[in-house]
Amino acid sequence: MSLREHERRILAEIERQLSEEAPDLAGRLSAFGSDDPDAPLDPSLTGWRPWVACAVIAAVTAGLLVLLFVLTPSAPSPSPSETAETPETSEPADTPVAPAPVGMDPAGTMP
Repeated sequence: MSLREHERRILAEIERQLSEEAPDLAGRLSAFGSDDPDAPLDPSLTGWRPWVACAVIAAVTAGLLVLLFVLTPSAPSPSPSETAETPETSEPADTPVAPAPVGMDPAGTMP
C-alpha cells in the first residue's frame, strides 16, 4: 500500500522525533523494517512455486467437487405404481360408472 506524500512526511517526522527521544528503541524498531514496505516478507514467495501450489490445490478441489457431484445419488424417481392413475382419478367426476353385471366383481372377472 503506497502512502501519500503528506503521510510520508508525517511518518518521517515521527521517526526523527523517536530517534532523538529514544535512540535505543529507534534502533530496535529499524531492525524490523525494510526500505520497501510492499516487499514480501519472504523473498521465495515471488517465484513460480507458490503459483504451482495454488494451482494444485485448486485442481484437487475442483476434482473433489466433480467427484462429489458424480457420486452423489440423485433424487429417487417415482415408482410406476405411484405414477399410475387410479380408476377414480382417470375418469372425470361427471361420467357415470356402469354397475358390474350380476355374478361378477367390479373388476369384471368371475369370483
